[in-house]
Amino acid sequence: MTFSNDFPGPLKGLRVIEVGESSAVSYCGKLLSDLGAEVLKFVSPTGDVMSPIEEIYSNTGKHLLRSDWAASVNRGPMRDLIGAADVVIEGSYAPASAIRDLRKERRGSQVWCAITPFGSSGPYSAFKAVHLNVFHAGGEGHLLPSGEGYVNFPHRAPLQIGGGMGDADAGANAAVAILAGVRAKTHSGRGQFIDVSGQESQLTLNRTRLSRFNKDGIEMRRTGPPYPGAGMFRCRDGWIQMLGANNEYWERLSQSAEGKIFDDERFRTPDSRSGNAESLRMVLGEWCVARTKREVVSILTPFGFAVGPFNSADELLASEQLAHRRFFQTVTDSSGKNYRLPGVPYQYSKTPVVLRAPQSIVDGHITFRTPAAAGPAPGDARAHQPVARPLAGIRVLDFSWAAAGPYATMLLALLGAEVIKVESLRRPDPARRGFLADYGGINQSPNFNELNLNKKSFQIDLSNPRGMDLVRRLLPLCDIVIDNFRPGVMKRLGLDAESILKTHPRMIIGSSSGNGATGPSSLAAGLASIFSAAGGLSEQTGYADGPPTEIGESTDYRSGNALAIAILAALHHRDRTGEGQSVDLSSTEVVIANAPGPLLERLTGTTGDLQGRMGNRHPRMSPHNVYPSSGADEWISIAVCSAEEWSSLCRLLGKTAWTTKYPSAASRKLAEDRIDEAIGEWTRSRSARDAFLILQDEGIACGPSFTNRELALDPHLESRGVFVDVEHPVIGRHRVMRAPWVFEDAGMCRIDGHGPLIGQDNEYVLQDLLGLHPSEVASLADVLC
Repeated sequence: MTFSNDFPGPLKGLRVIEVGESSAVSYCGKLLSDLGAEVLKFVSPTGDVMSPIEEIYSNTGKHLLRSDWAASVNRGPMRDLIGAADVVIEGSYAPASAIRDLRKERRGSQVWCAITPFGSSGPYSAFKAVHLNVFHAGGEGHLLPSGEGYVNFPHRAPLQIGGGMGDADAGANAAVAILAGVRAKTHSGRGQFIDVSGQESQLTLNRTRLSRFNKDGIEMRRTGPPYPGAGMFRCRDGWIQMLGANNEYWERLSQSAEGKIFDDERFRTPDSRSGNAESLRMVLGEWCVARTKREVVSILTPFGFAVGPFNSADELLASEQLAHRRFFQTVTDSSGKNYRLPGVPYQYSKTPVVLRAPQSIVDGHITFRTPAAAGPAPGDARAHQPVARPLAGIRVLDFSWAAAGPYATMLLALLGAEVIKVESLRRPDPARRGFLADYGGINQSPNFNELNLNKKSFQIDLSNPRGMDLVRRLLPLCDIVIDNFRPGVMKRLGLDAESILKTHPRMIIGSSSGNGATGPSSLAAGLASIFSAAGGLSEQTGYADGPPTEIGESTDYRSGNALAIAILAALHHRDRTGEGQSVDLSSTEVVIANAPGPLLERLTGTTGDLQGRMGNRHPRMSPHNVYPSSGADEWISIAVCSAEEWSSLCRLLGKTAWTTKYPSAASRKLAEDRIDEAIGEWTRSRSARDAFLILQDEGIACGPSFTNRELALDPHLESRGVFVDVEHPVIGRHRVMRAPWVFEDAGMCRIDGHGPLIGQDNEYVLQDLLGLHPSEVASLADVLC
C-alpha cells in the first residue's frame, strides 16, 4: 500500500521513518508529524513504555506498522522502506540498536538522527539510561527542589522533573537539528548523520548555570527562596508563583485598597525590602493565604507584577485563555472514537496545524507516496565535500531579549543564520546584567555571552523616528523577524506581523510570549517559573508528600527550542512554496504540550498512574529512585527496566532470593521502601562515580546526579568536545557550551564568535547593508544609543 499525508502543515511531503523504544524518539516524530510530515513508525510487539492514552498522544498523525522490527529491519522490504525516507529517527534507552549497521548504508541525501542517552561517542556511549538517569546526569536534577520543597525537606534526594519532560527535551532538540539537516540537504543534495545526546539536551537548558562554574568557579546546589518578594506563596486553594517586582509596582500595590498592608516603612524601598526580607515574606504569605489563587493573580497583574497560578489539570481544562486559543483539539480514530488532546504551542497564519489520530498499518508491503530524493551515490565525490551551513544566506532581525527568544535565535545563529540583534542602552537586554549574578558593565555578563554566540549587535533607539526608519529599511534585506515582547509592543512600533507581511509577503515573523498573542490572559507578564507553574509542570514535580516545585530558567530555553522548531518548519514551507507567514507561540502551551500526562487522563476520564507527584519514582518501573553515595550531598539514580536488570541488581546487593520473591515490577512496587533501603545501604559505601561504573558494567540503567562543577569537569563531555573556549574582548576567555547536537560535518553548527558587544556591528549594518555614507552615519549619534 502507499501511504501519504494530505494535511496542509508546513512540513507537508517530508518523509520520516521512526524506529526505537524511547519516548524521546516518539516525541520527536510527533513534532514532525503534527507539522505535516509523513511519519511511519515501526512499533515493536511490546510497544512503547507508555499508557494507552500517552501512546495516542505521542503518535498523533503517524502511521503505525506493528512488527518485530528488531528482527526484520535488515530484510528487503523493511530495508527498502527505510532507504526511501528523507529522515530516519532512531534510538533506545539502551543505545545498541538493531538498525545501527544500516547507518553505514544510508543514502547520501538522507538525514539520519540517533537519539541516545549519552550520545553515539564517548566513554558513556554504550551506557543504559532512562529519563530519571538522563535528567539527573544533565545537571538540573541536583538543583531540584528549590524554594519551599527544599525548605521542608533539605536532606532528601534531589528530584527528577515531572511529566517525563526530559524525554520531550531530547525529542525537541533532535527536531531542531533534523529540520536544519533537511534544509541543508535540500540545497546541497547531501544528508547528515546527527548525534543527539539526552544528557546534552538537558545540559543546553542549563548552560548559564554551567557558566557559574566555568567563569566564576561556583558549584550550585539546592536552596530555599532566594528573594524576599519572589517565589512560591500558598493561597487558600493552592499556590502562586511571583517574581521580583520593581519599586513602581510595589508603590502602586501599597497605595491600593487591596494592598494597604504593604504601606509600611519596612517595605517602601528596594533597600528596606531587602533589609526586612523575612518580614516581607511573612506579610506576603499572610496576604496570599487569605485569598484564592485567582484573586491574588487578578489583584497583582494590573499593577505590573509577574505572577501566575500553579495550575492543576482540571484548571487547565477550564482555562478561558486555552479555550480562546482553541488549544485542545479533537481527533477521531479509525473506529470512530473521539479523543480530545492538547494541541501544539504555535499558531501559523498560513499553514494551520491539525492533529490527527494515529493509523495502524497491517499490510507489510508499504511505499511512500513520493519517490526518494536524489543524492550523492556511494563513492560520489560530492559525498566528501563540505556542505554549506543549513541557514547560510538567511538573515534574522532579532528583537528578542532575556532568555527564551535569544536562545531560539542563538540556535539559528549556530546553524549559520546571520542574526542581527536590535538593542539599545535605553532598555538593555536584562541578560547583559546577568540572570544569576550582576556582573556590572553592559558587556561583562558571561550569561549574555552564552546566549548570544555568533550574533551581531545593532544599537538603535526605536523611540526615535529616524531609528525606526532605519529598521524599516532593513526589513527587505531580512528573511525572519523574531521578538519575545508582550503582545502589542511590536504593533505599537509598526513591526507586527500583519504590517510586515503586507509589504514583505515572503517574511517569516516569529513572536513568543507567555500566553500567546490573543486571549484574555495574553497581556499577563511572565517568566520561566511562571510558565512552569501555569502549564502544570510544577504540580507534577515534587515529593509525593510535599509541595509542587519551582522550575526556573530551563523552561525559557524549552520555549526557545519550540520557537526554533516553528521557525524552521515555516522556512521549509517557504522554500517549497515561496510563501511567508507569522508564528505565534505561547510559552505556557509549550509546557503543557511537552508534559501533558495528568491532562491526558482527565481528558479521557481516567484516574490512572499519571496523577500526582511521585518524587523520583515511576508508575510502572521499580526500583526507580535516587540514592545517597559516600560523599556529602552526592547521589546516584538507579532504574530497573527489565527482569534481567533486576537479577543483576540482586546479585550486587547479595539478595538473590529477591529475584523470586519480587519477580515483577508490580510485586517490587509493593515493597519499594524495603528495596530502596537495601539499595541505599549499598550505594552509601561507594562514591557515585564508582557506583555508576559498577552498575553500568552490570547493564543496569543509572546515572549520577551531577552538579554544574562535575559536568564542567566530566571526562565523557570533554571527549565529545561539549565545551569550547571563546575569546571575548571584555571578559576574556570564556568556556561555553557548543551546539546541543553533533552533525557529521562539524562545520555545520560551529561557534564563530562571542556574544556581541552592544552596537559592535553598527558600521556593518549602516554602511554595508543600508549603504549609508560615513558622514551620514556620523550624523546619527543621537539615534545610535
